[in-house]
Amino acid sequence: MDPSASLQNLRDIAVPDPPALWPPAPGVWVLLIVALCALSTVVILWMRARERNAYRRAGLALLEQAVTTRDVNVILKRVALAVFPRPEVAPLYGAEWAEFLDASCSRSGFADLGVVEDGSEVSRELRDLARTWVRHHRAPSASGA
Repeated sequence: MDPSASLQNLRDIAVPDPPALWPPAPGVWVLLIVALCALSTVVILWMRARERNAYRRAGLALLEQAVTTRDVNVILKRVALAVFPRPEVAPLYGAEWAEFLDASCSRSGFADLGVVEDGSEVSRELRDLARTWVRHHRAPSASGA
């Protein structure tokens, strides 16, 4: 047998065409649907949380404009009335108001600050306490209301 004759019959390796990208396999469709559902759920939950806390953002914006301690108290009362029952919050003032604020937010210390309801200029400490309360107060649960 002639070795040159067998080499002349050799051909290059035939490489198959790469698989088509479209249409995707059924598993890819399932994965896309699951990812879309998960993303939709996250977006809806984020939007609901943002809507629930709109009163907090409004209260924080108003606090930046407050000039007197009375202004701060009015803003805190408005924020509290947005989520707490009116009969529970509306009649409070003085020491009872400070106790309510401290009871509804563990991070605040209005009772330690003393009763601040006069028309004096807002101190940095009071403004910081008010911001902390607006951001971190515990709204009553929907099941209890």
